[in-house]
Amino acid sequence: MAPFTDPSTPSAIIASLSSSPLFSFCLTARPLRPPPSTTMAHIYTLAPEISNYTSNRLTNATPARFPHTPVFASMNKPSRLEGEVYDLEVTGTIPADINGTFFRVQPDHRFPPLYEDDIHFNGDGSVTAIRIADGHADLKQRYVRTERYQHETRARKSLFGRYRNPWTDNESVKGVIRTASNTNVVFWRGVLLAMKEDGPPFAMDPVSLETLGRYDFEGQIVSPTFCAHPKVDPATGEMVCFAYEAGGDGADCSVDVAVWTIDAGGKKVEECWYTAPFAGMIHDCGISENYVVLALTPIKTDLERMKRGGNKFAWDPNEDQWYGVVPRRGAKSEDIIWFRADNGT
Repeated sequence: MAPFTDPSTPSAIIASLSSSPLFSFCLTARPLRPPPSTTMAHIYTLAPEISNYTSNRLTNATPARFPHTPVFASMNKPSRLEGEVYDLEVTGTIPADINGTFFRVQPDHRFPPLYEDDIHFNGDGSVTAIRIADGHADLKQRYVRTERYQHETRARKSLFGRYRNPWTDNESVKGVIRTASNTNVVFWRGVLLAMKEDGPPFAMDPVSLETLGRYDFEGQIVSPTFCAHPKVDPATGEMVCFAYEAGGDGADCSVDVAVWTIDAGGKKVEECWYTAPFAGMIHDCGISENYVVLALTPIKTDLERMKRGGNKFAWDPNEDQWYGVVPRRGAKSEDIIWFRADNGT
């Protein structure tokens, strides 16, 4: 066999090799074939899916694994994020004369819930502030440091059970204010109020988003519940607010409803208590110059169901929609007038 030389081109290399009997044998004895087709198996197909839940209950909090349900997937997947982004990327141009802050709040679970079938609205309140000025936008996001937040942070796991059902909570947090402050934010007299209707608001610094603490309007409102959607009268600056399940401990399905007016200076100037026809959700209200309208929905509570570990609310298809109308000023308990409408089912 002729000694191999180092040709200068690929074609010369092939020509040189082809003169070798050994190379000719390889070509005829073992012709090249394409490799057989293969399918790569994903790791999740080789092992069963791991779940921290057994019979709907969280049995192992470590490592953190959220339920594989639509509530915790896609756009509802918990972000579990706090942080700041200075000078956001912007599509288009921000008008130079815009100078203000856009606030929002959303539920965002920090830990896997105690129950696998938990709902989105049981997540911790996470507040976002987008500050816009001089054609630029900056973002800041912080959790509301509620009592619930503080206890679960120390435990590194969920301690509060089903949505607004204290009978499903961990024993270590019995009696703790369990609101997550995750439904609405309202700017009021220099602070940002994070609200949910199962407990008092929590005040936050509107610039830093630091939680300042529970807010009771300087001790003037002492009910265990409050509303998520108060109304501020643009003509007077008054805040009209209300609470349902306002009597007892706020979780005992009471039919007590309270309506307050706080003037622009922060002083409570109106308070009246009413009795609802049943224990149900009053999520929002409407106001006019002289009246407040309370929308009582047939989403009813049931104390015995809660004690059995069930859901707090359930839709009653046989119940009407009720609207309570009360005077804004000088009202008495007997002044409420209830209007009924078919709920459409």
